[in-house]
Amino acid sequence: MTAALAAVLTVAGLTLAVAPAQPAQAITCGTWRWPVKTGADADRFKVSQTVDSTTVGHLRSLTAPSSFPTFYQTHRFRGAERHTWQLTARLTQYREEDDGDIHLVLRNSAGKDMIAEIPLGRCVALRSLWKSRIAAARATFTSHDPVSTSWHFVNQTITLRGLGFLDEIHNVTGQAPNGIELHPVTRVRFP
Repeated sequence: MTAALAAVLTVAGLTLAVAPAQPAQAITCGTWRWPVKTGADADRFKVSQTVDSTTVGHLRSLTAPSSFPTFYQTHRFRGAERHTWQLTARLTQYREEDDGDIHLVLRNSAGKDMIAEIPLGRCVALRSLWKSRIAAARATFTSHDPVSTSWHFVNQTITLRGLGFLDEIHNVTGQAPNGIELHPVTRVRFP
C-alpha cells in the first residue's frame, strides 16, 4: 500500500482502498468564437426565431466556410449560423469539457455523427438572448444523465433545439466533416 491511500477497509474478506479526493479541475470558459457559441455575438438579433426541423444528414451536407477571418470571432456566418434548428437523433456519448460545455455526440441512422454543446451558465454573457434557455436545457440534460469529464457511452433518443454553429475542423470526437454543430443547445427533450 502507498502513503497516498487515505483509508483501507476490510469487509467480508475484501480489502477496499480509498484514495484521497482529487481537487476539482478549474473550468475556464472558452475563447475561440465564444460569443457566437453562446449567443452573445454581434449578430444575435439576426438569428431566426423560427424553429427549422432538420436532420443530422442535412446539417452535415451544408457548406463550411473556407476560413475563419477575425471578424467571425464575434459575428455569425450567413446561412446555418442564423437559424434555430431542431433535430431528433441518437445520443451516443457525452462529457463535460474543460470549458464547461457538455459535449454531445449525435448519430443518425446511417451512422453519421455531429456535435451539439450545452454551455455552462456562468460562461454565457448576460447579453445572450438564449441565456435562460441554455440554462434550462442544461438542467434538463443533467437531471436525466449524470455529467462528468469522463466519456459516458449511451444509446438514447434525444430531441435538441439550438443555434447553428460552424466550428473549425480540429479532430474532436463526433465532429461533422463540415464542422456544423448545435451550439448553444437551447432545448433538450428525452422521449
